Amino acid sequence: MKKVFERDLKDELHEFIRDFGAYKMRVVGVDKGFDNVIEGCHPTDIMTDCNSVIVFGVYVGTDYYRSIKIEERITKDYRIMHLFRDWLQYQVAEYLKEKGYRTIIPRGVFREETLTASLSYKLAAYEAGLGVYGRCGIIITSEYGPRVNFGVVLTDAILEPDSKLTKFDPCRECRVCVDLCPPKAIREDLTPPKGFDRNACVNFILKLREKTGDKNFLCGYCYDNCPIGKTSKQGFTLSRYRTLISLEPHERELLLKEPIVSG
Repeated sequence: MKKVFERDLKDELHEFIRDFGAYKMRVVGVDKGFDNVIEGCHPTDIMTDCNSVIVFGVYVGTDYYRSIKIEERITKDYRIMHLFRDWLQYQVAEYLKEKGYRTIIPRGVFREETLTASLSYKLAAYEAGLGVYGRCGIIITSEYGPRVNFGVVLTDAILEPDSKLTKFDPCRECRVCVDLCPPKAIREDLTPPKGFDRNACVNFILKLREKTGDKNFLCGYCYDNCPIGKTSKQGFTLSRYRTLISLEPHERELLLKEPIVSG
């Protein structure tokens, strides 16, 4: 039986998400793609009747690792970015629910010891065509390089899927991340992301967290120094996205307690 795509709904969703500051939205169908997904981490493992995976991107800017003060505590700016991304996912989910569709936001850890997410947002972004894998295993977009935070919502709505990004090979003549990576987790001789040793990267981060007592510590060398898509355009700031501040204190507190797992 041929699927009937909800074409108008996809356009409405795109406009709805862009109004909140996301610069792009694309869709992945679950019947094609996700060939390299870890067993147990497919969208249909999370939502059995899932038909479409909605993926959106928010440009975060070049100063992703600043610290700011909120509720009398110092909070990393990247954590606030994740809060906004999480909040926007809920807005998308509620928008679809009001139209009669089921939704699930994929969250949590599939395997704690390797920091493996229940669904890789990076893989979803790649399958949706928002970017391609770089040498360092992160998604490189044509617009902003790696400086994009991705949100994902699963739904039973049947939306026309988009294709993967082609004719974009940002790492061909570049080895910046290869030279800068502290644990030497990136190989130049293999096609991205095959040359990225995730275990070496994760172990390095875990050791640094152990030494510093910072559960949210991230390295960021490859992210910060990638030359692709660098722009002076302002990215995410609390002054731009005031909606997060307008949340009730208990709602903000709940979000602040949730772990960062999306890779």
